[in-house]
Amino acid sequence: MQADRRKALQWLGAGSLAATASALGLGHARAQSGQSAVSNYPSRPVRLVVPYPPGGATDVLARALGDPLGKLWQRPVIVENRPGVGGMIGADVVAKATPDGYTLLLALPSLVQTPYMVAKPPFDPLRDLTAIGQLCTSSLVLTANGAMPRTLPEVVSLAKTQPNKISYGTYGIGTGAHLYMQVFAAAAGAELLHVPYKGEAPIATDLIGVQISLGTLSPMTVRQHARTGKLQPLAVTGNARTPMLPDVPTFQELGYKGLDGPAWLGLFTTAGTPQPIVEKISADVETVMAAADIRQRMADLGLIVKTSRPAAFAAVAKADQAYWGNVIKKYNIRLD
Repeated sequence: MQADRRKALQWLGAGSLAATASALGLGHARAQSGQSAVSNYPSRPVRLVVPYPPGGATDVLARALGDPLGKLWQRPVIVENRPGVGGMIGADVVAKATPDGYTLLLALPSLVQTPYMVAKPPFDPLRDLTAIGQLCTSSLVLTANGAMPRTLPEVVSLAKTQPNKISYGTYGIGTGAHLYMQVFAAAAGAELLHVPYKGEAPIATDLIGVQISLGTLSPMTVRQHARTGKLQPLAVTGNARTPMLPDVPTFQELGYKGLDGPAWLGLFTTAGTPQPIVEKISADVETVMAAADIRQRMADLGLIVKTSRPAAFAAVAKADQAYWGNVIKKYNIRLD
């Protein structure tokens, strides 16, 4: 009996050792395979999907990044514009691509916002995409026409005496600007009239023409017209003043909460892409974005280069998804 038990234990021990050796061998093989994939990446052109039309800041950033990144990799980075449905069409292309790191997405916070505004989103941004890293942050400027009061507290006081009479223009229903303004109006205790536009230029035109009271604009556009006195910047989103308009306070400074999170521009790829490739892309992108010429070019657009690596950026995207998801549900903002 003892002999049989001893043999069984020896057999189990041998089996355990064999299994361990097998697992170690498999792990070693996987590690070698991952190392090989990274050392060979990229071996062909890489596609960078921009889910917005050509010409905007996101498109300019993509092309400013793609050229030096392609030179670093010695493989072309092909920028492909796939606009529509708040960025969801382009994002869906990447979410459904082969998970090999050859299809990248340059996204804004709308990536985690828009799915809450449609009945059947075609993908889950945090499940179907993998964060590579943040590239830049941006801010919006709440701006008044030349006939409005010159400070935000004065505008709020006026708005409280005229419910739904003070109008504000944004880039459209469900855009980041619209969401920020919903949060601001609630924090201010004011009822404002939303006027959605298709793009920034018509907002600026109607502000200058005193067709609307307020508008959400980029720092670059506001600086151009504020010099003439035709527009008056009131406050900026984010947790710091924008270098383009250093005298304009943040909403947070003025006591309005919930608008201190800066909007990010960042890279994602398809979920399931090997993590070593994700890390390589992130490190190479960080190298490219550190170049002085790119930093200056982004500054000229009102963007601040502020990079982060995959884990940190994934945490930011997750927090934004939770925060803006609650805002969208609370105010029942829909695109369908």
